[in-house]
Amino acid sequence: MKEIPEQSDADLVVRCRDGDRTAFDEIVRRYGDRIVNTLLRLLGNREDAYDAAQETFVRAYRGIEQFRGEAQLSTWLYRIATNVARNRFRDGSRKGRDRVSSIETLSENAPQLADAAAQTDRPDAVAIGRELEDALQKCLDELPETLRAAFVFRVIDGMTYEEIARVLDCPQGTVKSRLNQARRTLRKRLAEQSLI
Repeated sequence: MKEIPEQSDADLVVRCRDGDRTAFDEIVRRYGDRIVNTLLRLLGNREDAYDAAQETFVRAYRGIEQFRGEAQLSTWLYRIATNVARNRFRDGSRKGRDRVSSIETLSENAPQLADAAAQTDRPDAVAIGRELEDALQKCLDELPETLRAAFVFRVIDGMTYEEIARVLDCPQGTVKSRLNQARRTLRKRLAEQSLI
């Protein structure tokens, strides 16, 4: 049986514009989990992240005709997701439940704590890990949205400075400055809580 090669994002966009809904389903399949995970870090809870992801893809579907292809499709989707998250911050619609974070995020800012929390073979380590995750998410939630977005995109999503600059529509120097400020603020807040 002959294997069908995976279509490029550009091909999927063309198919979407031609009215092929299965092409958009493929776009959601490719990028859905990443968008949800990013929104989860930006918004702080699962329900808001799923709602915002749905809104992101609805906006993308409605706006696919306006996608010029000057940036990668993923960059365009992240920009939409960032705008959706920003709107939710402004209108106060974040519910604040089911906060999540990641020990991996902690690694860069408090490596000794991340190592301790990662040792989940002991019950006390599991409890410490949960406490650290809650504390980190709280600290992330307290960051201004511009700093949080830069931090999430770089540290959690692993984007390059150039990609982040495109998503946030700002110069790379601004991205670096925001990222440094976010790291300093996170370290300070974690230290205030005697976590580092």
